[in-house]
Amino acid sequence: MQRRKMIIRSLPKTALFLAGAVFSLIFLFFSACNPPDTVDKPAAELDVKIHVLDTEENPSDGKVPVVMQFFFGGKYVKLTGNAAISCNGTPLQDQGLGYMGRVPLEPAGGTYTFLHSRGGVNTTVTVTVPPRPVFTPPTVEGATISRTNNLAIHYLAGTGKSVRGRASDGTNSTDNVQDDDGIHEGLDVSGFNAGAGTLSLTREYEDPISGSGFHSVENKYSSNKRININWQ
Repeated sequence: MQRRKMIIRSLPKTALFLAGAVFSLIFLFFSACNPPDTVDKPAAELDVKIHVLDTEENPSDGKVPVVMQFFFGGKYVKLTGNAAISCNGTPLQDQGLGYMGRVPLEPAGGTYTFLHSRGGVNTTVTVTVPPRPVFTPPTVEGATISRTNNLAIHYLAGTGKSVRGRASDGTNSTDNVQDDDGIHEGLDVSGFNAGAGTLSLTREYEDPISGSGFHSVENKYSSNKRININWQ
Protein backbone atom coordinates (compact mmCIF):
# COMPACT_ATOMS: atom_id res chain seq x y z
CA MET A 1 0.00 0.00 0.00
CA GLN A 2 1.37 3.40 -0.93
CA ARG A 3 2.27 5.59 2.03
CA ARG A 4 0.31 8.84 2.25
CA LYS A 5 0.84 11.79 4.55
CA MET A 6 -0.25 15.37 5.04
CA ILE A 7 1.91 17.98 3.32
CA ILE A 8 1.22 21.70 3.59
CA ARG A 9 3.45 23.55 1.17
CA SER A 10 4.71 27.06 1.73
CA LEU A 11 3.48 29.99 -0.28
CA PRO A 12 6.01 31.93 -2.36
CA LYS A 13 7.62 34.79 -0.44
CA THR A 14 5.68 37.39 -2.45
CA ALA A 15 2.38 35.70 -1.64
CA LEU A 16 3.34 35.43 2.03
CA PHE A 17 4.21 39.12 2.12
CA LEU A 18 0.91 40.10 0.51
CA ALA A 19 -1.06 37.78 2.78
CA GLY A 20 0.69 39.22 5.82
CA ALA A 21 0.04 42.77 4.66
CA VAL A 22 -3.65 42.06 4.08
CA PHE A 23 -3.96 40.38 7.49
CA SER A 24 -2.28 43.35 9.17
CA LEU A 25 -4.65 45.80 7.49
CA ILE A 26 -7.68 43.71 8.46
CA PHE A 27 -6.44 43.44 12.05
CA LEU A 28 -5.80 47.18 12.30
CA PHE A 29 -9.24 47.94 10.86
CA PHE A 30 -11.11 45.68 13.26
CA SER A 31 -8.92 46.71 16.20
CA ALA A 32 -9.79 50.34 15.56
CA CYS A 33 -13.51 49.56 15.23
CA ASN A 34 -13.73 46.87 17.91
CA PRO A 35 -10.85 47.11 20.39
CA PRO A 36 -10.72 44.23 22.89
CA ASP A 37 -12.55 44.69 26.16
CA THR A 38 -10.53 45.38 29.29
CA VAL A 39 -11.71 43.16 32.11
CA ASP A 40 -11.07 42.73 35.82
CA LYS A 41 -11.67 39.02 36.33
CA PRO A 42 -10.15 36.36 38.59
CA ALA A 43 -7.94 33.75 36.95
CA ALA A 44 -10.62 31.08 37.40
CA GLU A 45 -12.80 32.92 34.86
CA LEU A 46 -10.09 33.45 32.25
CA ASP A 47 -9.15 31.16 29.37
CA VAL A 48 -5.44 31.31 28.54
CA LYS A 49 -3.35 30.61 25.46
CA ILE A 50 0.43 30.34 25.82
CA HIS A 51 3.02 30.19 23.06
CA VAL A 52 6.75 29.61 23.56
CA LEU A 53 8.66 30.30 20.34
CA ASP A 54 11.83 28.28 20.94
CA THR A 55 12.94 28.58 17.32
CA GLU A 56 16.62 29.42 17.89
CA GLU A 57 18.84 26.95 19.69
CA ASN A 58 21.46 29.62 20.45
CA PRO A 59 19.81 33.07 20.36
CA SER A 60 22.24 35.99 20.45
CA ASP A 61 20.71 37.37 23.65
CA GLY A 62 20.20 33.94 25.23
CA LYS A 63 16.45 34.54 25.38
CA VAL A 64 13.27 33.13 23.85
CA PRO A 65 10.04 35.01 23.02
CA VAL A 66 6.90 34.00 24.92
CA VAL A 67 3.28 35.11 24.60
CA MET A 68 0.36 34.83 27.03
CA GLN A 69 -3.15 35.70 25.84
CA PHE A 70 -6.35 35.97 27.87
CA PHE A 71 -9.92 35.28 26.77
CA PHE A 72 -13.27 35.81 28.46
CA GLY A 73 -16.59 34.67 27.04
CA GLY A 74 -14.80 33.38 23.96
CA LYS A 75 -13.25 36.78 23.15
CA TYR A 76 -9.69 38.03 23.46
CA VAL A 77 -9.42 40.58 26.29
CA LYS A 78 -6.94 42.87 27.98
CA LEU A 79 -6.55 42.98 31.75
CA THR A 80 -6.97 45.96 34.04
CA GLY A 81 -3.95 47.63 35.59
CA ASN A 82 -4.21 45.71 38.85
CA ALA A 83 -3.12 42.51 37.07
CA ALA A 84 0.57 41.77 36.43
CA ILE A 85 1.85 39.09 34.06
CA SER A 86 5.32 37.53 34.06
CA CYS A 87 7.27 34.46 32.97
CA ASN A 88 10.16 33.11 35.05
CA GLY A 89 10.28 36.46 36.80
CA THR A 90 10.40 38.54 33.60
CA PRO A 91 7.45 40.96 33.26
CA LEU A 92 5.35 40.46 30.13
CA GLN A 93 3.96 43.62 28.55
CA ASP A 94 0.71 44.11 26.65
CA GLN A 95 1.69 44.34 22.97
CA GLY A 96 -1.78 44.47 21.47
CA LEU A 97 -2.09 40.79 20.57
CA GLY A 98 -1.03 39.46 23.95
CA TYR A 99 1.36 39.87 26.85
CA MET A 100 4.82 39.31 25.42
CA GLY A 101 8.47 39.31 26.40
CA ARG A 102 11.82 37.61 25.97
CA VAL A 103 12.92 35.39 28.83
CA PRO A 104 16.16 33.45 29.43
CA LEU A 105 16.25 30.25 27.39
CA GLU A 106 15.70 27.05 29.38
CA PRO A 107 17.21 23.67 28.37
CA ALA A 108 15.17 20.56 27.62
CA GLY A 109 13.50 19.44 30.82
CA GLY A 110 13.51 22.98 32.21
CA THR A 111 10.35 24.98 32.76
CA TYR A 112 8.70 28.29 31.95
CA THR A 113 6.36 29.39 34.72
CA PHE A 114 3.77 31.97 33.72
CA LEU A 115 2.36 34.07 36.56
CA HIS A 116 -0.90 36.03 36.71
CA SER A 117 -1.00 38.24 39.80
CA ARG A 118 -4.20 40.10 40.72
CA GLY A 119 -5.23 41.58 44.05
CA GLY A 120 -2.61 39.61 45.95
CA VAL A 121 -3.70 36.31 44.37
CA ASN A 122 -1.08 34.52 42.27
CA THR A 123 -2.04 31.95 39.65
CA THR A 124 0.63 30.06 37.75
CA VAL A 125 0.89 27.64 34.86
CA THR A 126 4.12 25.80 34.08
CA VAL A 127 5.32 24.63 30.67
CA THR A 128 8.04 21.96 30.48
CA VAL A 129 10.62 22.37 27.71
CA PRO A 130 10.50 19.40 25.30
CA PRO A 131 13.62 17.96 23.64
CA ARG A 132 14.56 19.42 20.28
CA PRO A 133 14.05 17.39 17.10
CA VAL A 134 16.81 14.84 16.48
CA PHE A 135 18.06 14.27 12.92
CA THR A 136 18.96 10.72 11.88
CA PRO A 137 21.10 9.31 9.03
CA PRO A 138 21.55 10.09 6.25
CA THR A 139 20.44 13.68 7.02
CA VAL A 140 22.76 14.52 9.90
CA GLU A 141 25.20 17.30 10.81
CA GLY A 142 27.97 17.60 8.19
CA ALA A 143 26.36 15.20 5.70
CA THR A 144 26.72 15.62 1.94
CA ILE A 145 23.26 15.59 0.37
CA SER A 146 22.20 15.39 -3.27
CA ARG A 147 20.17 18.24 -4.77
CA THR A 148 17.06 16.28 -5.61
CA ASN A 149 13.48 17.26 -6.40
CA ASN A 150 12.24 14.99 -3.61
CA LEU A 151 14.46 15.43 -0.56
CA ALA A 152 13.58 13.36 2.50
CA ILE A 153 14.72 14.59 5.92
CA HIS A 154 15.02 11.78 8.48
CA TYR A 155 14.51 12.33 12.21
CA LEU A 156 13.19 10.66 15.35
CA ALA A 157 9.39 10.78 15.33
CA GLY A 158 7.81 12.65 18.22
CA THR A 159 4.48 13.63 19.71
CA GLY A 160 4.08 17.02 18.06
CA LYS A 161 0.98 18.10 16.19
CA SER A 162 3.14 18.76 13.12
CA VAL A 163 6.70 19.41 11.93
CA ARG A 164 7.91 22.09 9.54
CA GLY A 165 10.93 20.94 7.54
CA ARG A 166 13.13 23.50 5.83
CA ALA A 167 16.13 23.33 3.51
CA SER A 168 18.36 26.23 2.47
CA ASP A 169 21.56 26.97 0.57
CA GLY A 170 21.86 30.45 2.06
CA THR A 171 20.18 32.04 -0.97
CA ASN A 172 17.32 29.69 -1.80
CA SER A 173 15.03 27.92 0.64
CA THR A 174 11.98 25.68 0.67
CA ASP A 175 9.80 24.30 3.46
CA ASN A 176 6.47 22.67 4.25
CA VAL A 177 4.49 21.23 7.15
CA GLN A 178 3.93 17.49 7.61
CA ASP A 179 2.99 14.91 10.23
CA ASP A 180 5.46 14.19 13.04
CA ASP A 181 6.24 10.68 11.79
CA GLY A 182 10.02 10.57 11.40
CA ILE A 183 10.43 11.39 7.70
CA HIS A 184 9.87 14.72 5.98
CA GLU A 185 9.45 14.20 2.24
CA GLY A 186 8.88 16.17 -0.93
CA LEU A 187 11.25 19.14 -0.62
CA ASP A 188 12.49 20.23 -4.05
CA VAL A 189 16.12 21.35 -3.70
CA SER A 190 17.12 20.60 -7.30
CA GLY A 191 17.69 24.30 -8.02
CA PHE A 192 19.92 24.90 -5.00
CA ASN A 193 23.56 25.92 -5.30
CA ALA A 194 26.24 23.36 -4.50
CA GLY A 195 28.12 23.91 -1.27
CA ALA A 196 27.22 24.81 2.29
CA GLY A 197 23.59 24.67 3.37
CA THR A 198 21.28 23.93 6.26
CA LEU A 199 18.35 21.72 7.21
CA SER A 200 15.96 22.58 10.00
CA LEU A 201 12.98 21.02 11.73
CA THR A 202 10.45 22.90 13.84
CA ARG A 203 8.15 20.70 15.88
CA GLU A 204 4.82 22.23 16.93
CA TYR A 205 3.24 21.03 20.16
CA GLU A 206 -0.34 21.96 21.02
CA ASP A 207 -1.65 20.58 24.30
CA PRO A 208 -4.13 21.64 26.99
CA ILE A 209 -2.83 22.07 30.54
CA SER A 210 -5.17 21.22 33.40
CA GLY A 211 -5.15 22.02 37.10
CA SER A 212 -3.62 25.49 36.78
CA GLY A 213 -6.28 27.62 38.46
CA PHE A 214 -7.32 29.26 35.18
CA HIS A 215 -10.62 28.35 33.53
CA SER A 216 -8.62 26.64 30.77
CA VAL A 217 -5.10 26.71 29.33
CA GLU A 218 -3.94 25.90 25.81
CA ASN A 219 -0.20 25.53 25.39
CA LYS A 220 1.61 25.88 22.07
CA TYR A 221 5.35 25.23 21.94
CA SER A 222 7.56 25.61 18.86
CA SER A 223 10.87 23.71 19.14
CA ASN A 224 13.53 24.02 16.43
CA LYS A 225 16.74 22.23 15.50
CA ARG A 226 19.03 23.24 12.64
CA ILE A 227 22.06 21.44 11.21
CA ASN A 228 24.77 22.35 8.70
CA ILE A 229 25.12 20.16 5.62
CA ASN A 230 26.71 20.29 2.14
CA TRP A 231 24.73 20.23 -1.11
CA GLN A 232 26.20 18.04 -3.84
